Amino acid sequence: MSRRGTAVALLTAPLAGLVGTVLLPASADAGAQLVLIQAEPSRWLGANVLLVVSFLCFAGALLGLTEWFCARGSRLGVVATVVAALGWALHIGPVAYVLAQYPLAHQPDRAGAAEIAAAMFTAPSFVLLIVPVLVATVAGTLALAVALWRTRLAPRWAAVTLVAALAADFAAPDAVSGILMFALTCVALAPLAARLLAPETPARARVAARV
Repeated sequence: MSRRGTAVALLTAPLAGLVGTVLLPASADAGAQLVLIQAEPSRWLGANVLLVVSFLCFAGALLGLTEWFCARGSRLGVVATVVAALGWALHIGPVAYVLAQYPLAHQPDRAGAAEIAAAMFTAPSFVLLIVPVLVATVAGTLALAVALWRTRLAPRWAAVTLVAALAADFAAPDAVSGILMFALTCVALAPLAARLLAPETPARARVAARV
């Protein structure tokens, strides 16, 4: 991927995820969730599409960064971007799983549909989907933050903000965790995207090569 393409993907990924999370009608109660889906099907489907776009952009942008880490001899950076990209790409699996709620929301037996929807997220199949996603995303993101700190590809505060974004996804209340995570990730990746978009002058290239 080109420098410009990587930069655009770095910005698009968290922004699309942020908009998708804000738009997504969500409830912790399975029955209430089905009611929300039935009431606003276009909004629910559109929000999930934005999340898929976000995950694909994250995967593409992170893979685009491998060249930069290679140029600086950062093996940790290369491994981190590949693992994190895998984690974001695997996010599509849980989204596809969640989309199975759509036909359930239109079943005449509301109580039976709600029971099935609740059981979906305690089933072993969901665990098999979500565990690799969490392991790859968390490990890759933490390693990426360390690599950014070491190589100075982004300001050190950006690396700290990236870790804060990850922490927010787990520690913040469910109602705002996704919003905080995507917003903080956008802040963390913005200076890196700006650096990729800046013209590569010979002087800048020589300085980068020595880092």
